[in-house]
Amino acid sequence: MNARRTRVALSVGPYLSVWEAEAVTALFAVADVVGWRAVNEADASAPLRLPGSIRKAIGEETPFRAVTPIKALNGLSPISSAEMSAAEIVLHLGGSQPDSPSVGNARHWAFMHADGTNGSAVPPALREALLEATHASFMLADFTSKQILHEIVTPVDDELLANGVRIAEFAAAWPAQRVIEEQHDLECAPVELATTLRRFPTIGFWHVMMRKWRSLWGSAPSARLDASGAWNIGVLHQPVHVLLQEDGSRNVRWLPNPSKGRSRMEPFGYFDAEGDLNALFRKSAEDGSEGLIARVRPKVDNILKRSRPMLEREAEAAFPFVAQIDGRPCAVISDLEKSEVRIMPIHNDNSGLEEGRVILSEALHAPSLFQHADLWWLFGTRSPWPEARLHGYHAGTPHGPFVEHACSPMKCDARNSRPAGTPFVHEGVLYRPALDATDPIHLAVWLNRVDLLTPIAFRETPVRRIDGFPATAYGKGVRTISSIGEVTLVDGLRSPVLDGVRANASRGKSKSKKRRSR
Repeated sequence: MNARRTRVALSVGPYLSVWEAEAVTALFAVADVVGWRAVNEADASAPLRLPGSIRKAIGEETPFRAVTPIKALNGLSPISSAEMSAAEIVLHLGGSQPDSPSVGNARHWAFMHADGTNGSAVPPALREALLEATHASFMLADFTSKQILHEIVTPVDDELLANGVRIAEFAAAWPAQRVIEEQHDLECAPVELATTLRRFPTIGFWHVMMRKWRSLWGSAPSARLDASGAWNIGVLHQPVHVLLQEDGSRNVRWLPNPSKGRSRMEPFGYFDAEGDLNALFRKSAEDGSEGLIARVRPKVDNILKRSRPMLEREAEAAFPFVAQIDGRPCAVISDLEKSEVRIMPIHNDNSGLEEGRVILSEALHAPSLFQHADLWWLFGTRSPWPEARLHGYHAGTPHGPFVEHACSPMKCDARNSRPAGTPFVHEGVLYRPALDATDPIHLAVWLNRVDLLTPIAFRETPVRRIDGFPATAYGKGVRTISSIGEVTLVDGLRSPVLDGVRANASRGKSKSKKRRSR
């Protein structure tokens, strides 16, 4: 293990938020914080002077309360510019601008909002809520290399203050996490800082918004994942890595339409004792209620027998992830009411799920169990942001005991965090399907390349976005992509133009016409 400690200096504006002081406290454990230096008033970007009604609603005892640097950094001494020049990293806080003149060879880090505004200027997610946006973004950037070091993208809902507090608490750990990664030489592919960022209204905007404050408070638009709609399961007779290609096959064969008012989604495949392909899936009403786990046997002739219930006792059972464990196909099921994740082997006669065993006493959404680098990993999201907040656990065996990742939650990004299928390896590289829930009624799946996965670090890069399978019966969206051998199972939301039988038949007719024309 690398024992070196990074030298970090602080550039501090006239005011410091409590959560920024907590970020400094976290740095003490992993780095040598050499001291702080106050910037000139002319170079500082002081926090916005919010209207009194908003300040009162935010409260005086939140992480956004401003304190003077001397009080917040008690025990840490001011330093000279010469001492700052010897640091490896300069962390800008309290309104200090990272575009101030460079100091030595140090790299300059700073928190910022999605529009480039200094992170100290206003609480995270506040402006997005007032503007009735569905999601908010906050990041830690390296302004020397023009790269994003960490980013959080979260839903904006009626828990306005709570959301801002959670984002601040999440972000306070970033500088220390990044230092740890660098000390262990865990460098990853850089994420470039966008040159054009979304602009938000400036300070004059607040005087207009004061009148709308009370009506907007508690009424932000919903960004929660929508499970409703006429979903169906499709079979792509190609290995999943084909979807990494821009021009890869998208010729999905959809199962016959579900019964009227019913929906099939979240399929995961396995082969039974006879070698036939089976799909476990979530069966529900179109409004998302009455969820249970069922199975079907997709046939080449597309003629299905009635689906068979496999698990009905769990309330609103969902996401029946399938893993091969001890030579048997097993479902990984999360019981949110009991706050547990359970491995449930499929009966040898394929009639249902065995009771199995509890492997984690936590409530996980979309639990995914897979093996990588001699460890078993359990991924899933947790409340209060089940569409964004990714947690990970590792163990030597699939039965545990599982230990939570050192940096868990490992990421918080509604664009590509929540598991959306089976991780797979292509050309020696691990990929992970993840849900893009930023538009809850038009879901998509990202195929993320996992660049780094160890017990102390995690990084991944979105590679290919699958928006659905257009020009097919269920091409309006996709929420699950799971591989089973040379076959890939997907789900899709019904298009208002085509129905399943007509869409599949039309492809067959076109092929017949081509043969006759030869």
